[in-house]
Amino acid sequence: MKFYWLAVLLFYIAWFLFSTANFSEVVWWSIFSSNRATHTPYIEQVSVVKIAATALIFGGLHVLIHRSKPAK
Repeated sequence: MKFYWLAVLLFYIAWFLFSTANFSEVVWWSIFSSNRATHTPYIEQVSVVKIAATALIFGGLHVLIHRSKPAK
């Protein structure tokens, strides 16, 4: 399970890095919301809805993986 959480963390880091690389254009998959200002810190521009949706998906995958493991 440690590998799973490491993979989730790497996913969020990669998502953030790819979103900052394309900061000049608004793309649908960006971690940032569409209404961005140039002098606003990145943490205030993160889309809470996108983070919550992916966290819900990863949480559901965690439950499925945990349930599929045989009991010891």
